[in-house]
Amino acid sequence: MKLCGYCVENILKSDESWDYHRTYTDLKAGSEWTVERGGKPERCLFCSTLRQDIETLAPELKESNEPIYRWNIRSLARIRESLETIVVTFRQNPITRNDGDVLIEEAKLPERTFYFFPEDTIAPLPSIENLGTSTDPRQNGGRQIKSWIDTCDATHKGCMKRQNAEAASTKFVPTRLLDIRGPPESDFKVIETKITPARSPYATLSHCWGKKRFVCLLPENKEKFMTEGVPWNELTKNFKEAIEVARFLGIEYIWIDSLCIVQGPGGDFAHEGTLMHLVYRNSYCNIAIVDSFDSTGGAFRERDPGDVAAVRYKPQEESSMFGLRKWGVIAGDLWERELLQTELYVRGWVFQERMLAPRILHFANRQIFWDCPSLSACEALPSGLPSPMDSTARPDRRWRGRLQEQEEGGRPVAGANDDSIDEFWRTAVRKYTKCALTKGSDKLVAMWGIAKLVRDAKGVEYAAGLWEQNLEDQLTWRVKECTLRERPSDSKEWNLERDIPSWSWASMDGLIEVPDNLTDVSHYTVKDHSGLPLAFELVDGKGLGPAPEEVALNEEVKKTNANDAPPELKEQSLKIQCHVGQARLDQVHMQQRYLLRVDGLDAVDIDAYPDLILDFDKEEDRYPFFAVLSAKQYVRPIENTDEQEEEDTTENDGQMTDDDKSTVYAQEIVFWGLGILMKKAKKEHYFHRTGAFNFRNLSREQFAKLQVTVGSDQSQADIFDPVLGRKIWLQ
Repeated sequence: MKLCGYCVENILKSDESWDYHRTYTDLKAGSEWTVERGGKPERCLFCSTLRQDIETLAPELKESNEPIYRWNIRSLARIRESLETIVVTFRQNPITRNDGDVLIEEAKLPERTFYFFPEDTIAPLPSIENLGTSTDPRQNGGRQIKSWIDTCDATHKGCMKRQNAEAASTKFVPTRLLDIRGPPESDFKVIETKITPARSPYATLSHCWGKKRFVCLLPENKEKFMTEGVPWNELTKNFKEAIEVARFLGIEYIWIDSLCIVQGPGGDFAHEGTLMHLVYRNSYCNIAIVDSFDSTGGAFRERDPGDVAAVRYKPQEESSMFGLRKWGVIAGDLWERELLQTELYVRGWVFQERMLAPRILHFANRQIFWDCPSLSACEALPSGLPSPMDSTARPDRRWRGRLQEQEEGGRPVAGANDDSIDEFWRTAVRKYTKCALTKGSDKLVAMWGIAKLVRDAKGVEYAAGLWEQNLEDQLTWRVKECTLRERPSDSKEWNLERDIPSWSWASMDGLIEVPDNLTDVSHYTVKDHSGLPLAFELVDGKGLGPAPEEVALNEEVKKTNANDAPPELKEQSLKIQCHVGQARLDQVHMQQRYLLRVDGLDAVDIDAYPDLILDFDKEEDRYPFFAVLSAKQYVRPIENTDEQEEEDTTENDGQMTDDDKSTVYAQEIVFWGLGILMKKAKKEHYFHRTGAFNFRNLSREQFAKLQVTVGSDQSQADIFDPVLGRKIWLQ
């Protein structure tokens, strides 16, 4: 890759900070392969990227005779030790017909950003020759992947700290491993580690299964695979190449799910599946085949190294922006586009594998990526992602490290200066629910590995994707975008159905937003039918909670007791006593915004978030039931010109001192809160969740309008209380 003459002359050498780029015809010419005198065929990084977007996302724009993009160039301000950085951004240019109408309103091309870094600040940058024409380490020498691992072992003190500190007798070891000691392309055996202990660390594999059949460990071949071995020629490409990577690195054992867990009827996935978080968390290195949608794609790819190496730019003449320095040019979305948006990482099961594995080698389409708690890198940037490009990888990296660490009692460390464990959970749910699952019934199981570690850190009971602490707030999660007409948990389709209550976000598909805890200082929260905080009813009572302080985490988990299994609800209905109101739901014209209209609050906008696409011809959609689950009151000062009201300014937290009296303020009590939308279930007093809502800055009188119970026999003292509201069961 290079930068073409047009882009250099009209962008990098321009005296303007922005201007229009090229028509599609000119863009196409700039993105074609060209040969400089004495050089190799190359194409323009800018033009070829923009051309590909047009041809893939908006091919109709190829007919336009006007520039499709406008560019902007600027230098980022340096903060502390941040790198000197120049940014070139391309945004779609609004295109009009001759009569002034928008040509194609729906044609929306993504913004593209390219970073320029001084070469000496991101060195070493590999040459095309060093990169080679394949990601197979046996062909390109594998120097880079060995360097990453060796450097991590030798200098990243925190990356493998927990594993290195453990005695061999306390290390977690999977039930089975593949003993791959031997020459390349040789058969290997399945071993049971209680009978044949592993003598060294093991690798793991992350891969897409796909629809094609491949060799698995089954009850009928288990003995053969353990005694005679697994024939090399029966393996698919994914397994062969993952094993060869491990052998190349000198790793003697590898864990592959389909060959280390007995599959099918009579198998042991029900037990082994609950330990997968431990398998990945305790591996030496995870090998991820990210760009193959099934078992046949393999890890290795042939490539043009010129498409991988950073583009180099050196001005021919000194300029105020670039000087005479050499610069490396990198696409800003490299990490997201080439790694996180691949076949593997849009799969839900792999989310916890990526977050829990201490170190990962990602084999992608054009290059290999590296991830550990200390470094996120790729072959193009082997020393790590520069700060402006690291915004996505950095928090994942930090949390990967946090989930690897332990304090006394085996709890993951929660540093005071880091994000809270609650913030991590909210982020984890958001990222996980963006991923897809083949079977909806796996929705909770595929997240359990991370949930268990968070549970042990918080010391709080967990069930169905929610935490018992501040459960009233947890219940008000919301669907980011309504795209479904039927709740997946109500579906009979094999790939959608799941036995999960409507109050759990796992009953839905699509991106979920978990709310912040509103009630750090409680003013109003609903209670259960006994007047106690909301709680789960679990099979076998409460879970074991966090590990006792005198017991190390891996000593505990080796027992593989019930604490390793996902909590099971004894009763899927939550008992809640609350005020159940009913209101009208309106959609703001031409927007995906909904408002809850409550009697007496016509002028108040209460934002509502339905779980599903609504049908306003149905009464349950147009007039949902609602319940405020938690609320907090704030004392808001307002300027008061009447000094006679000075005595009224001391309600609740507010206190007026002598210093305040130079400026007199009144104080207004306002309420903020969260709640859920509901519809009636078949059984009396039972409801299903249908959405969530929130409100802000309500007066005491307005808040009281939300605390009215309707549709219930209020003479039933065992069901209704004038203060606490109605006893309901939320399914």
